[in-house]
Amino acid sequence: MSQHNIVLLVDDEPWFSEALAMTLESRGFQCVTATDMSAAVKALSDHPVTILVTDIMIPSGPAFPKIDATEAGFHLIEFVQRNWPRIPILCLSVIGDGTKIASLTKKGVQYLRKGETPLSTAVEIISAVANGRKRRF
Repeated sequence: MSQHNIVLLVDDEPWFSEALAMTLESRGFQCVTATDMSAAVKALSDHPVTILVTDIMIPSGPAFPKIDATEAGFHLIEFVQRNWPRIPILCLSVIGDGTKIASLTKKGVQYLRKGETPLSTAVEIISAVANGRKRRF
């Protein structure tokens, strides 16, 4: 695996990001974490991110005060696809709205349901996507 695989983990629950980061780092990834959309955009500007893993329900942060927390993850995904179109995106969230999930997958975003997807499975999928394997999970 390349030493240049940088995973940006965006979640408003730091314990979750930290657990995922520890597992990914044990596999040779470098992880950057953010707890809101503003911090995520700054991290994207500061680091050559290989893959974005984001929750949907995250705070917007000070740079995006008019975006509602229930939609900030969707806005982050759209922002990344416009500005960094080559970064693959994986959504790890509890949203259960089939229409919203379908809209994500139509945009090429992989969706995993947080709490139902084992951490080990999420790590395998992140690793596969970050290393350019296009297999759909």
